[in-house]
Amino acid sequence: MALTTSAHNKTKAWFQGMIAYGTYTIGSTVTQMPIYSLTLTGDVITLEFYLAETVAGTITKFQVIDKDGAVWDDQPDSVVKPALNGLLITFKYTLTRV
Repeated sequence: MALTTSAHNKTKAWFQGMIAYGTYTIGSTVTQMPIYSLTLTGDVITLEFYLAETVAGTITKFQVIDKDGAVWDDQPDSVVKPALNGLLITFKYTLTRV
């Protein structure tokens, strides 16, 4: 049995409400970053974080943290971020009914 449209919509809303913040790692330092935007378009949830130009260094990991403090998504990376520009980090999730 498939989810109803109502259950599918509630699941998307629940997902949106579970995300608390993001983190990035430079060296051994993990720093929190607030949610810049969280949008729902159809079945796609787009989560964005913004790092200001004051942040600089080699970022080795981005994480999405839920309201319980647990890691929701863990993305190893290697981004050299200069102090000249900001950086927009985007996570996209598609919730589909099967």
